[in-house]
Amino acid sequence: MLGFLLITMGLPLLFLLVGSFNLAPPGKAALYGVDNWLKAFSDPGTLGALWMSFLLSLIRLIPAMVLAVLFAWLIARTDMPGGRAIEALCWIAYFVPDFPLTLAWILLLDPHFGFLNAVGKSLPFIDGPVFNPYSFWGIVWVHTSTGGIWFKVMLLVPVFRRLGASLEEAARVAGASTTTMLWRVTLPVLSPMILAVAVLSFIRGLQSFNTELLLGTPAGIYVYSTRIYDYLQREPRAYGEATALGSVFLLVLALLLTLYWRYLSGKRGFAVVTGQGYSTLRVKLGRWRYVAFAGCLFYVAVTMGLPMLFLVIGSFMRRYGFFDIPEPFTLVHWQRLFADPIFLESLKNSLIIASVAAVGGILLYSTIAYLLVARRKSVAPVLESLCWIPHILPGILLGLGVLWLFLATPLRAVLYGTVWGIAFALILADSPVTTQAFKAGFLQLGADLEEAARVAGASWGYTYRRILMPLLAPIAAAVGLMNFGSALTSISTPVLLYSHQSRPLSILLLEYSFTGELERGAALGLLITLIIGALMIVGRKFGLQLSGSD
Repeated sequence: MLGFLLITMGLPLLFLLVGSFNLAPPGKAALYGVDNWLKAFSDPGTLGALWMSFLLSLIRLIPAMVLAVLFAWLIARTDMPGGRAIEALCWIAYFVPDFPLTLAWILLLDPHFGFLNAVGKSLPFIDGPVFNPYSFWGIVWVHTSTGGIWFKVMLLVPVFRRLGASLEEAARVAGASTTTMLWRVTLPVLSPMILAVAVLSFIRGLQSFNTELLLGTPAGIYVYSTRIYDYLQREPRAYGEATALGSVFLLVLALLLTLYWRYLSGKRGFAVVTGQGYSTLRVKLGRWRYVAFAGCLFYVAVTMGLPMLFLVIGSFMRRYGFFDIPEPFTLVHWQRLFADPIFLESLKNSLIIASVAAVGGILLYSTIAYLLVARRKSVAPVLESLCWIPHILPGILLGLGVLWLFLATPLRAVLYGTVWGIAFALILADSPVTTQAFKAGFLQLGADLEEAARVAGASWGYTYRRILMPLLAPIAAAVGLMNFGSALTSISTPVLLYSHQSRPLSILLLEYSFTGELERGAALGLLITLIIGALMIVGRKFGLQLSGSD
């Protein structure tokens, strides 16, 4: 297993770094030099793209972290009504694909036909468009609304709930107000975890591709991921320059993570869970509790409900964004979508890719998680380090590394441009989350179960299949559905690996958007969103049945 991970995780990274110095086209005899780096960084757009990546990620991180901390505190530490419902809405919003929502924000904010701009122009004191999604601040807004706080709230709410009671109670006894207690006690105590979520979110922001490609390209705004994509869309394809840009970005990420780990190593922090139990006394907001609930609900309604509504409307529009033409609504785009043989082929490809990614991820990473728990002092540290590699590799770089692996090895004849190659890359991308989920499950199982099976003469495979995995079935179902949905919506990883024969639905959605078929793109985006929603409902029912809940 260690050798397998060294090959599957290490080789794409190695080929990515070595390929940046390879001057020969893929498949030809290697010729090494530094010309790729010189060409890439003599282009003024390269440094601008790197700077824009960091600037966008930082600018959208600040308001998103403030809102996420506020949401988590209101849900977990106050008497705000409907906290559980707001938390559930955050989970639902997290699983809604961002690309269809971006299409909906175009319908709302486009300077030529956007609905909100049309409403603004009807006012006497407004002459031109107020909003423009094809801009720096437009990209920041769309990012913040489509996925800016949901992931952070999901991570922070459990941490706020587990905060020990003693420090907050001492602050209350000392006469501190709610604001003072939050600013001087709660936030400093939880600052290591808040910082960890901020760093993780910053890296996730650097990995962003979809929104920048759709909104940034028309405005000439490039980030490193869209710059790599641009290099590989040229004729001939500039593999060397793209790989050099990706390699320098990896070095910058490695430096940031090193500085972050060194910072945390010098922090002792505070104990948030003690033997005195958790704090059950929530902060009383008084008359502001309903205002807080209304504010949270309004934010969710604006950032998720509004674009979802206009995504539905856009999928039935005769011309995307034109509300004032005769008979503006039609079913023709849905009819053409379902009659399109390319759609049917892409649907089949997506189902194959997502199914292989889900099942393959469960089988592979449950085995790795077992080894991590069973062999903690031998190969476990190396295994776990390898499993975390995809976490620091943005999707576009992971796809580029896997592309070099295919092109530079005999795998080219088997996996390059196929659904199996895309599924392979997506299985690698699922490594961190899936492994950690199964690891947590195995740590909860007593060793006596496996020992009893061995005493009875059962082989390891039989024990694993008949005893261990049935006990972990809820976790397997959850991560399987999560990986299925992720594979169904991923664009940045397969965008460099697909061919016309292996095109998945997510890439077809991208092509519809680029060719101006926004009506059909909205229909396809809504269809993908409905599939994800159905998976969530089925997964919840199935998970409750497996866990024995009513």
